[in-house]
Formats: sequence, structure tokens, C-alpha cells
Amino acid sequence: MKRIKWLGIMGLLAVLLWGSQVHGLSLKKRKPEPAAPAAPAAPVPAAPSRAAALSGPVVKMRIDGIIDNAVEDYIARGIDRAESEKSAAVVITMDTPGGMLDATKKMVQRFLASEVPVVVYVSPKGASATSAGMMITVGANLAVMAPGTNIGASHPVMMPFMVNYQPMPENDVMMKKATQDTVGWVRSVCELRGRNADWAEKAVRESSSITANEALKLKVIDGISDNMDDLLKWLDGRTVKLNKDRSVLIKVSGQPEELSMKVGQMLQHIINNPNVILILILLGALGIAVEMKAPGMIFPGLIGAACILVALLAPSLSINYIGLILIVVGLGLLVAELKIVSHGLLSVAGLVFLTYGALMLFQTERSWNVRVSWSILVPLIAFVAAVILVAGQRILAAHRGKVETGQEGLVGTEGKAMSDLNPSGKVFVNGEWWDAESLEGEVKSGEKIVVDKMDKFVLKVKKAH
Repeated sequence: MKRIKWLGIMGLLAVLLWGSQVHGLSLKKRKPEPAAPAAPAAPVPAAPSRAAALSGPVVKMRIDGIIDNAVEDYIARGIDRAESEKSAAVVITMDTPGGMLDATKKMVQRFLASEVPVVVYVSPKGASATSAGMMITVGANLAVMAPGTNIGASHPVMMPFMVNYQPMPENDVMMKKATQDTVGWVRSVCELRGRNADWAEKAVRESSSITANEALKLKVIDGISDNMDDLLKWLDGRTVKLNKDRSVLIKVSGQPEELSMKVGQMLQHIINNPNVILILILLGALGIAVEMKAPGMIFPGLIGAACILVALLAPSLSINYIGLILIVVGLGLLVAELKIVSHGLLSVAGLVFLTYGALMLFQTERSWNVRVSWSILVPLIAFVAAVILVAGQRILAAHRGKVETGQEGLVGTEGKAMSDLNPSGKVFVNGEWWDAESLEGEVKSGEKIVVDKMDKFVLKVKKAH
């Protein structure tokens, strides 16, 4: 019986051991088997962080005219101020025909690095964001246009001699290089901002220009606002992505804080105006011409030289020296007309050289769509031509005419014998008493005489006939 009891106990243990192996519950401690290499985990998207709110007034700035270094410095200063004051946004109202590419790129780079939203608002109605203005608009965090505005036409242009403005030929190596570089840059900015990169490329290559409604439809801009009040309402409560890691919520309150250019920036911006530069060059040339014609006056030459130096050295715009040479040649031809009988041919040629030189003066790779306004060019050329041809002709006539002062001015003048001239005596000429000597025998007192010449303050006279 005892033996049977042990056999039963051993059988029960065997059953328990078998059951534990079947269900993976081994009573022994098993060595861990090497784990199979795990498949790489799929990236888990970060949970969207809550947008921080920027509350307060917006900083309002204004771009009116060409884009230059003064404008770039002004915009950078405004963004710096908005960042330091934690403003809700920077709103830049803009109406520009274009400008310097270097300044444009610096502005867009500052937009991309800004810690506050930058809003470009093309306004007022009838304004445009042309050439460099298009690049600035697409580079902003938010781009808005007023009704009746347009954007685009960003292909470089120049003035070939004796023809109208037109795009540079595609086989021009330097311009092709500049165009390709600009296309790549504009596309990258549009892709970063989520805008229509294909249309931006078309604006650079083909000078495409579209209205505000078309720009909104093509996803070039983000909205259309009638005025500043509507724009601020549109901005309030809008979330803007500053970069891939940060978004902000705009909460507009209070009136916009307007920031104007400093005096130095304003002067620099004014002097960068193509119309102002051309006026200074032409007025400077006139001043120097007057000084050369009448040496010793000092002021015309000094002021003229100062005008030319300011026009050539102060602006940050690039000068096309072929255009400058044409202007100088045109002025030279107008001056030559005064001394050479050409029946007006030299005048016509001079005006043509002046006009085309002025139009070419700012057509360089660094400055797109920067040119002199026709409303300024035509009256300015007419004024310069009138001064040279009319005033210059009178000056020459005065030089060639009879001298009426000094010794030469007395020759041929009639007077009266105040005593008998036999042959010497006194005469009265031009309100003065003179010693005189008769060249034709005796002259009675009271008879009229005429001055023949002057010798050592003694008039040589003859009887007047």
C-alpha cells in the first residue's frame, strides 16, 4: 500500500509538470531567448502645441516708391521695434514699381526671421506691387491686397538704344543668369510660405501681372481688404505660423502705432529716386557750362559740381554708365549747335541722346523696373534744351555784339566839342568831359564830333557828318 501511495504521488507530480510545460509555465527559470530585431518605429507626429497669443496694437509702416537700402533699413528697424514691444503684428502698406534686388532679398530674409507676424498690404486702391514688390509680398507671413490693385510684372527690363522698353533677350548671358537665380529664390520663398510658386516664376520669366481677385484665386495672397480697419478685423483672431515649430495667435487691440522714416532714411530714399538723380545731373551740367562760359562767377560751377557729386555718389542705386555717357554726349551736341550751323540737326541728335541716356541710366542687373518717369523726363529735357539753346544763343550774341563799356564802348559814340579843337581841346561824351584831339583839322566849339579811337585817355575825334 505504501508503494502504491508513492506511485500515486509521483504520477500527480508528473501530470503537474506536463501541464506547466504545455501552458508555458515552467517551474524552472528559463534563459531569455534573443529577441528578434524590432522594426523601426514610425515617426509619431508631435502633438500640435497651442499657439501663443500676441496681443496689442500693430506697428504700421509705409513703402511708397522704389525699394532701396533706406527702405530696407526702415523696415528692419520697424520689425525690431515690434519684436521688442511684443506687438501683435507688423503691417506694411505698399505701393512700389520695383527696386534693388539686394535690398529686396534682405527685407525678405528679415521677414523669415521675424518673431512677430509680418503683413504686407498692397494699398491704396490703384496701387501695385510690381517687380521687387511682388517678391516682398509673397515673402510676408500674410499677404493682403486692396481692391483695384495688381501684382507681378517682375521680369528685368532695359532700354536698348533707339527702341522701346522690352524684356531682355533670352540669350543674354548675364540677364539669363540673374533671371534663373531670381526664379529659384522666389520659388523657394513661395514654397516656404505655401504660395503659388508656379505663378511667381511666371511673373519673373514672362512679366505676368494679375489683379487682387486673381491673386487670391491663385493662392498668391491670403486675403482682400478694402481699408486698414477691415484689415485689422481680418487679422484679429488669426493664427499665423512663424516657423515649423512656432505659431502665434494675433489679437489686435488699440490703434495702429505708425512708424515713419528717420530724417536720414528719408533723405536717402529721396536721393535714390531716379527722377531726382536725373534732375541733379542735368542741373549740375548746366551750372558747370555757365561757369565755363563766364569764368569767375564761382557759384554756378560750385553748385553744379556739388549736384553731380551728390547724384553719382550719394544714391545706393546702380548707375548705367552707358546712359551717363549718352547724357554727356547729348549735352555736348546741344552746346555745339550754338557754334556750328547744322540747321537743327545737332539739336535733334542732342535731344535724342539725352532722352535715351536718361531712360538707360538706371537699367542694371541690380535694379529692376527702376526708371525715370516720362512726366518728369519730357519737361526736364525741354527745360535743359531751352536754357542751352535760347539763353546760350543770347550769351553768344552779347559776346559777338558791340562792346558798350570801357574804351571800346566809346568808339563810334557822338559827342560835342566844348572848346575849339585846334587840334586839341575839350569834348563832352557820354555825360563826361574828355581831353580830345581833332583828326580832321580845326573843330569849332559847339560842333558835333564822333569818337574814332582812344589813346592814353585822350579821345581822337572827327567831325560828325
